[in-house]
Amino acid sequence: MNKKPSGSLYEHKTSLEQILGSSLQLHKARLKFMSMLLLVLIQEKTVNLVNLSLGFQGLTKPESSYRRLKRFFTELRLDEQVVGKIILNLLPAGPYKVCVDRTNWKFGKNNINILVIAIAHRGIAFPIVWCLLDKRGNSSTDERIDLLKRFLELVKPHEIQYVLADREFIGDTWFNYLDTRKIAFAFRVRNNSLLDNWCSVYALFAHLPIGELRLLHRRHSIHGCHLRLAGMKLSQKDYLIIVTNRHPASAFTAYKKRWEIEMLFAALKKTGFNIEATHIADPIKLNTLVTVLALAFAWAHHVGQWLHDSKTKVLKLTSHQSRQKSFFRHGLDHLRHLLKNIHFKSHDLLFCIRLLSPT
Repeated sequence: MNKKPSGSLYEHKTSLEQILGSSLQLHKARLKFMSMLLLVLIQEKTVNLVNLSLGFQGLTKPESSYRRLKRFFTELRLDEQVVGKIILNLLPAGPYKVCVDRTNWKFGKNNINILVIAIAHRGIAFPIVWCLLDKRGNSSTDERIDLLKRFLELVKPHEIQYVLADREFIGDTWFNYLDTRKIAFAFRVRNNSLLDNWCSVYALFAHLPIGELRLLHRRHSIHGCHLRLAGMKLSQKDYLIIVTNRHPASAFTAYKKRWEIEMLFAALKKTGFNIEATHIADPIKLNTLVTVLALAFAWAHHVGQWLHDSKTKVLKLTSHQSRQKSFFRHGLDHLRHLLKNIHFKSHDLLFCIRLLSPT
């Protein structure tokens, strides 16, 4: 008989596809396969298609699952905006601290370069929109603006507390685009950025002792905008200088949250799903993979956060008063434990699946 085993991945796939199906407009067969893929991706913690094919339970041979996986990434085009909205619904209402950054690696002769706009939340950033760049280096102003426009279809300007970005995301047109739309931002600038058309910006902070913060409330001309500054000397040759169109003290504090997008990239890479191990180089197929990973990441974090906040499995603090692991890793470990013990933990897994529901 071809009866599927009780308490199997297949039963829970049905619950997951019901939740995802309310948002994703996919053919029923595609929706079923994507739901199964999401569960296997969490269980196996890998993007390697050969290893993923081994995680599909039932009578299907791994070779058949492998072919279906290849067809999935070849034929399916997920709506990233819809997935971004699903992820956004897992977060509390704004105002949001919005991080802009990119992650890149090399596969053979191919440069993989992904530009991401994410929302910082409790130690890590949630990806909302992203695009693959067809080059190795930094994004252009047009590419950033195009991606931000997609983000603004989901989040209104007044819901943004700050847009945060590092030194490579600076420029006259980019700054003016944000400022004229009354979008608050806090960006780090290079030490030698020209200030008021006559000196390098670091000159305003060169006299400070290392580690002392200076706030400049008067606006200065920098990168084509009249902005306020906050900065400190990190060493004899390095500075942390933040420019903003808002209050410099709050901007400097907000900028610390930019690091949370680096935690996101770490979760997608070595500490989580090891996306760098994929052999997918085609931009369209890779974008589908990133979209599925974004959903898997958001689900794992949401579960980990619930476990801690509900006191079901509270994360202990280290001697330095930091959590032993991130909410993402907490949730990922929990989901993997449930999936690997699915015949005994069926009820708990079903509850975690229902946490993805927007209602």
